[in-house]
Amino acid sequence: MNVEHTWPQSKGAVGDAKSDLHHLYPADSKVNSTRSNFPFCEVSSLKWQNKVSKQGKNKWGENCFEPPAGHKGNVARASFYFAIKYGKQIDEHEEKILREWNKEDPVDQDEVDRNRVIYNYQGNSNVFVEHPEFVDQIKNF
Repeated sequence: MNVEHTWPQSKGAVGDAKSDLHHLYPADSKVNSTRSNFPFCEVSSLKWQNKVSKQGKNKWGENCFEPPAGHKGNVARASFYFAIKYGKQIDEHEEKILREWNKEDPVDQDEVDRNRVIYNYQGNSNVFVEHPEFVDQIKNF
């Protein structure tokens, strides 16, 4: 077991961003290692999978990682939060998928509760958990 940085350290999750709880999740160490720093996607050409996650290539032939269905919206909202908070850009292919996941896997009570706990500890919340509709008001991330 270890910690998954939704936004990879190698792509700018450094300093305060590295420890921002809004993009950190407990993860199986093998799955986390397999994910590496690949962008998120819908895998169309499979290289690896376990019961819930996949790694392979997307329809554009890019290496990528697909998280469990019930976590896709969380990944999307954490990624959007990180991009806005730390001034990072999301690749257009990944952004398109994340926007879909934001709608397909809506905020649930666990995500609301997690956001509240992080707010109490860290002093800020993920606006995209509180208002997932804000994603549609941003032209690109």
